[in-house]
Amino acid sequence: MKLIVVLMLAALPLYCYAGSGCPFVEKMVKTTLNSNVSTAEYIDVLKHYINDERTELAVVEFKNCFLSQSEETLRNVVEMMVISISSYLLFKITLWELAGSKFLTNEGKATDIYALKVI
Repeated sequence: MKLIVVLMLAALPLYCYAGSGCPFVEKMVKTTLNSNVSTAEYIDVLKHYINDERTELAVVEFKNCFLSQSEETLRNVVEMMVISISSYLLFKITLWELAGSKFLTNEGKATDIYALKVI
């Protein structure tokens, strides 16, 4: 279960093109890791993304994983998120530099931008 939680949190920055500059990701990480936010409040934040009862149960279980953690563990997860977002941005910048090289045409650059937006 811990592995699933870590993988889900690691995937959150990939949702937005701008990484840590994405308000959605920042709000989700803060809300998920805040032990003062109840499960009901958490569901309210995600209500636009919950389509059925099974999804709601998964969201409740996901939040409960963090409600049962110590403050030290939550701080460590925040640090991990900062590292993963920084790594993602570094990787993205490296890709962008390659896109600017003579190996890719302008059409290739546009495709790269679109692919990064989808990621």
